[in-house]
Amino acid sequence: MRRRQTLVGLTIALALVGLLVYGVGWQEVLALLSEAKPQYVAGAVLAGGGILLVRGLVLERLLRPVAGAPRGVAFAVPFLAGYFARSVLPWGRSTGAPVMAFLLAANSDAEPEDTLAAISLAEVFAFLASIIIALAGGLLYLDIDLLRTEETASTVVYSLSVGILAGLIVAGTVVGLTRDGYVRRLMTRGARGLDSLLHGRPRVRTPDPVSRRLENFLRTLGTVGAARRTLVVAFALALSSWFINVLPLYFAFLALGIEGGFALALLCAPLASFGGILPLPGGTGGIETVLVSLLVTVGGLSLESATASALLFRLSTYWLHVTVCGAGAWYLSIRGKRTITV
Repeated sequence: MRRRQTLVGLTIALALVGLLVYGVGWQEVLALLSEAKPQYVAGAVLAGGGILLVRGLVLERLLRPVAGAPRGVAFAVPFLAGYFARSVLPWGRSTGAPVMAFLLAANSDAEPEDTLAAISLAEVFAFLASIIIALAGGLLYLDIDLLRTEETASTVVYSLSVGILAGLIVAGTVVGLTRDGYVRRLMTRGARGLDSLLHGRPRVRTPDPVSRRLENFLRTLGTVGAARRTLVVAFALALSSWFINVLPLYFAFLALGIEGGFALALLCAPLASFGGILPLPGGTGGIETVLVSLLVTVGGLSLESATASALLFRLSTYWLHVTVCGAGAWYLSIRGKRTITV
């Protein structure tokens, strides 16, 4: 990976978080964090590690129908290294996926497009699961009558509507790709056109036609899509991962002595991920800002309490994942036998 660009991105992201804390009042935020109850902080960290474990299980399950896919340690270490790329690259869900696919393929007998197909499905499952968890949180929040104002109710309804619409679009795209229909034919024609355009160009080396890679990718999607039991188990695991993803925020409330409630965490944790649209590593800066906004407008928390909760949540999830997965990337780079360096 390009270390300089990655470091620049991380610096900008951290600067945005610093501006958020400074604008809210850094002394008040640090005072709240210094009084956090250690047992709940430990619970948040354990839950953060559980997220990573279950997300790995989702991908491992989706790779089972793929011939030559990695297993055991040959899967775990490249997965961690690829997740590190996903976490530190801008727009990591899209830019980190090819890196993870290449690392998994380099440590197995599968092709990169095969592993990329499984990774793409895992990302879609995670996104749809986040929408379901947020919807459940919104309904629970409404049901226990925590919405005291019309403005707060409007915020919840609007946020859930955007999430549901995005989920429907993603689900429709997946159906179009996994079934042999118009979308797949259109993509195949486009890839063949690109092959023709690149053919004969002196500065472009094409050892494998783009269309062949795309056909392999779509074929693998079809293979995995035909394994119904695999899909059901993988989606159940994706739902579990997002349920666990809620726990660090809930533990942050408990650690700071904030009356946030589990329903608020269930609603806000998945919706905050929409802040990841910013082209910064792990959506850092954007996710914190969205989460603080939701906690203030929906939960009625003070700015200081919301910011402290968001920081503790991100430390026990994103920054924990960067640390653990960075160790995996380092190990793979110096000890791997069938790897590329990252």
